[in-house]
Amino acid sequence: MSQYDNLEEVSEVLTETLQALSFRDVAWRGFYGDRYYSQVRRYSHSLASLASLASSDVALCHLAAGWKRARAVLPSGLSLIGNEQPLVIVINDLSSLLFHTLETLRQGRLEAIVVFLDPQRRYIGNFYDEKAKEICSYPGIFAAARHILYPPPVDVDHPKRLCNMMAILSQERGIKILHILGSALTQNSASSIPRLKSQSSERFSASFATEPAVKRSPKLKPGDLTFEQSALNRIAIDLQNVPLVSCLWTSPKDPKQFRRLHNRLQFSPVDGVVLQAVGMAASGIHPLIVLTAADMPKVLSELFAMAPFPITILLTDAGLTSQGDLLPNANFHDLAILRSFEHMQVGVPSDEEEARSMLLNLLASSTPGLLRLSSTPAVGLPSAKHARAKTKLQGRCLHEGQDLAFICLGSMAYHALLASRTLESWGYKTAVYDMGWLNPLDTAILEKAAKTGRIITVEEHSTVGGLGSAVAEYILQHVENQCVQLRSAGLKSELYSTSLEDHGLSMEGLLEYAKDILQIEHTPSSANG
Repeated sequence: MSQYDNLEEVSEVLTETLQALSFRDVAWRGFYGDRYYSQVRRYSHSLASLASLASSDVALCHLAAGWKRARAVLPSGLSLIGNEQPLVIVINDLSSLLFHTLETLRQGRLEAIVVFLDPQRRYIGNFYDEKAKEICSYPGIFAAARHILYPPPVDVDHPKRLCNMMAILSQERGIKILHILGSALTQNSASSIPRLKSQSSERFSASFATEPAVKRSPKLKPGDLTFEQSALNRIAIDLQNVPLVSCLWTSPKDPKQFRRLHNRLQFSPVDGVVLQAVGMAASGIHPLIVLTAADMPKVLSELFAMAPFPITILLTDAGLTSQGDLLPNANFHDLAILRSFEHMQVGVPSDEEEARSMLLNLLASSTPGLLRLSSTPAVGLPSAKHARAKTKLQGRCLHEGQDLAFICLGSMAYHALLASRTLESWGYKTAVYDMGWLNPLDTAILEKAAKTGRIITVEEHSTVGGLGSAVAEYILQHVENQCVQLRSAGLKSELYSTSLEDHGLSMEGLLEYAKDILQIEHTPSSANG
């Protein structure tokens, strides 16, 4: 019997077993998974759709885990019939990466039966464990080391035993591996056991008791709140009144106020978190991923692959002051990376109240979104003459002028406002625009700013690839018959200082940019009238 004949036999027996037990929540990818969904009458259509997206067994586990987590947090009035059904995930190989994935999902309290189809009996091999005084299988020692239940493998020749074992496992807590072997009558036992390479990676822990103290900018006093902390405190309060949102927390920091979400706050490792979020979205829950800017590069491939799904990312520790004594990395360049996601709405709030409003906008959207928070000192902006529309992704005018325009992103708008007041005392009318959104860009603001003939972009981000680059591209391509001088104020990669002032991101620094573009050689002592 060929390998494919063996796999077909194992698949058919598993299909019959699942039907006999009336298990409907089955995640099974590939040809035999498609055939299973076509043969059975009752199955989870959302799980079937997610299985078709999975490119590997590891991806399938993450997608199914997110789907299961979402069902667990659905409000009682929206809970689906049969929510007590066990989740069954069918895989085709037991790799070290898959064991690591199952371990992290177990730490996230996932309840699932992982069915491993082994038609060639590749992983059959026993040894006597002196300590446990029992016969153990080789995959079993890897499962036991990760506190995953692994009963003895079951031959496909014993369908009744298989059915009983699956029924027993459905009553057990946590993650269980059910190992189904191909027919022993047509295969010789494997002469050598494949070695499962151990993967060296840090185990994710949901305990924050031993986490190191959060590094703060040396410019902040110990009792001061950062912009990020203040915004997170307010956002956590808002989320208590949005029941169809669940938070996947990957940050090493203590979630503090987010603990009020109770079972809607779930801890997750960075690896696979986007896939879990997609699984949640497929179940009707809007996932909110809390992710540090330093970890964002780790999820890029998943973000590109899962572009159409409505997930929201709350990006923390962005910009300069979270860097401590580290060299520039993703915290400097995250916006440049995010600009390549044309489908994703990217918001950068200027103060804490804007952060609340913008996040609620993103959570109400049917497209992916990201809100970027930095660890600059907490500041509040005065009420703008034209408040940002809550239903549209627009910027706002904080101060009007015709000689020069500051186009700002994030909390840098505060420093631009201070600079504009000084410039006004010198006789220069300076406009200050708070963009709010990097994607989509508010082109109406760019058109108004271009009419001044002088633009200074201001952002807590590298001067390469962020707001400055986006504005320059638009001016070059769309502003005709008008000369526009452009300067970009931002983080300089060649400077390893943790002070915003050293990067020119302060009132004094912005005045230097203004003096250059306005060709002011000597600082005026009074207004020119």
